[in-house]
Amino acid sequence: MERALLFLAVFGFAIVGCDGDLLVDNTNPNATTEPSMSGLLSNTILSTSNTTQGAASVTSYYVQHLASPSGSSVDRHFESRFGGTWSGIYGLLSDTEALIEKAEAEDSPHYAGVAQIIQAYNLGLATDLWGDIPYQEALQADEGETTPAYDSQEQVYEEIQTLLSDARDNLDAESRSSPGSDDFVYGGDLEKWRKASWALEARYLNHLTKKSDYDPQAVLSAVGNAFERNADDAQMNYENDPSNNPWHNVYLNQEGGILGGHLSEQLVKEMDGSLYGVFDPRLQVAITDSTETEGDDPPLYAGNRNGAGSGDFYNHLEPKYYASENAPILWITYAEMKFIEAEAALRDGNSGRAYTAYMEGIRAHMDKVGVSESERDAYMNDPAVDVGEDNLTLDEVFKEKNVALFLSPEAWVDHRRHDYDYPDFEPPIDQNPLFQNSQDTDHIRRVLYPLSEIERNRSNVPEVELNQFLWWDQS
Repeated sequence: MERALLFLAVFGFAIVGCDGDLLVDNTNPNATTEPSMSGLLSNTILSTSNTTQGAASVTSYYVQHLASPSGSSVDRHFESRFGGTWSGIYGLLSDTEALIEKAEAEDSPHYAGVAQIIQAYNLGLATDLWGDIPYQEALQADEGETTPAYDSQEQVYEEIQTLLSDARDNLDAESRSSPGSDDFVYGGDLEKWRKASWALEARYLNHLTKKSDYDPQAVLSAVGNAFERNADDAQMNYENDPSNNPWHNVYLNQEGGILGGHLSEQLVKEMDGSLYGVFDPRLQVAITDSTETEGDDPPLYAGNRNGAGSGDFYNHLEPKYYASENAPILWITYAEMKFIEAEAALRDGNSGRAYTAYMEGIRAHMDKVGVSESERDAYMNDPAVDVGEDNLTLDEVFKEKNVALFLSPEAWVDHRRHDYDYPDFEPPIDQNPLFQNSQDTDHIRRVLYPLSEIERNRSNVPEVELNQFLWWDQS
């Protein structure tokens, strides 16, 4: 669809900017003071996709999908604050709240329901980076609240589930107006938005595997109401859009001499047969190209050791499934649902259901990224993959889900939940000494709060360290 986006002045407490400010009046005197529901919806969808990619552009180093060509401080787990992501998310919370209020005023609950799902998604993205965050009081800036209190991560998770439940009620209601071409995710298909709400519910319930009240049956119930096929995936496509997929811009910058998008040695080993004894065709089909490996007389595939910078040989993102000009930014997918189902069923003692879901997750993701039927079947029939119902463990589920979450911030949630327990997964070279002296973890567990938030809201910002575990990451 052709997209003419309305870029909005954000009212109240939030801006979208790179400095991480939360409480700034950024009103443009030349902008409309009454943005339409349609404009608000389009803007929040585009901004959510950009914020998702922005978060993944850092977390992909933590999970060693990518590796810095310069051995950057981010790659080595030094100070990480995500100021731009913080600003982007709080701008989105402001816009979605404005859309909810406008939809209620105009008797259009369908718009409110979609906005609540988008708000829940962004809340989840924020709390899985920072843990405790401002939410309830942060939405009261128009009432004079400029130093909002922080809600605990446990409270935020409860708010996410409430938003998703309320969203479904709104989607079921009679509505004067409904999304259509302004909906860049589903084109106004409310049934798919309803499925997306259940998919997000399953995701956030399944994050709680380390908590004593983790309920695999509740996870499986949510999965049963969620996506049924790849066509249900929540994603923003860039077809017929004047802007490129942001990962394509990383590729273009690399081609222009601004190095980036280099694959990690760990990812390459996980997919080229070195670790698991079977070549994963998604490496060639969806991510990079063996004919484009950099260096003299190179191997078929090569990655950088995280923290070490570029070696003699390396592969980087190529314009394939993930980094083509019109590639989608994925929010949550059917393949992820099947791996969540596999994990929850396995934890619930239902190995048959777990194995069926595990194999379907692989099939779904391979079909999505364009692997041929013959290559797909050869991979799935290999004994290293087709391990049999009685031999399936969480390790196989997390391994395959990691591939399906390539370039997704959600992959970092899984690495923490699985305690980075992947074969040969090592800390980066010249890692932050904080982790070398830590008794509890040798990998990064959270990010720090933006400096501007600390300066503005110092009395409320928690004191944290990069090796501290979030609430859901503790038993």
